[in-house]
Amino acid sequence: MKINTKILSIPPYISTSWKNVISLHIETRSGNSVLIIGLVNGSTIEIPNLDQESISSVFAAHEKYLEQDAPAPTTSEDSSTVLPEGFSDGGSAILSLPLNFGLDSNMGNLLQHNQEASDSPDLPKDMIDKIAQLSKVIGLDNLENFPKPEPHCNCMHCQIMRVIREEEEARNEQHEELEEEITDEDLKFREWDIHQIGDQLYIVSNPFNNNEQFNVYLGNPVGCTCGKPNCEHIRAVLNS
Repeated sequence: MKINTKILSIPPYISTSWKNVISLHIETRSGNSVLIIGLVNGSTIEIPNLDQESISSVFAAHEKYLEQDAPAPTTSEDSSTVLPEGFSDGGSAILSLPLNFGLDSNMGNLLQHNQEASDSPDLPKDMIDKIAQLSKVIGLDNLENFPKPEPHCNCMHCQIMRVIREEEEARNEQHEELEEEITDEDLKFREWDIHQIGDQLYIVSNPFNNNEQFNVYLGNPVGCTCGKPNCEHIRAVLNS
């Protein structure tokens, strides 16, 4: 077992960098504590039977990692650069939320548009990437229900909403490009391919068997190289 500000390794359950961890919490089952670790790819790791000292070490190491990963606090007296309450840790609060917290209805309540903070500095790229990854993991089916970012506003709320909406719109565009238009001709079942090669002379072939190919003549007399009168090949040409 190795737990520090860079690595979380608890064999045989997990060995990873803290950057791959988005949440920690404890669940009690049958009187025993189970450590639940949420990962950025959407999976969870459950570790039972850890002693209290090990559990404390895990949470302490994660806390130190978040403190190191957070941007330095602003020293400006300008109130527009002050982070909203609950985000003074550089945004780790939102990134540590469990993945099933009901984004469709509750995400808009996590942050409120703050006009006074419209000139806030951009969020760190690492945090932007984490928010984008989180939106991929959760999936957003009702994008129109989400609050839209205010134009030209760079407050925390608008930055996060902008990332989430751009990520979902990019996925929707990708899906549309992959969709193929299906025509009525594609849906029609073809038993025979028919090609005219001369005056009242046709080639009739099986689209699924290259060995089935016949010549049909609609002149006088009507006939088919299959040798059968009124065969299906003649009927196919007449119906085409």
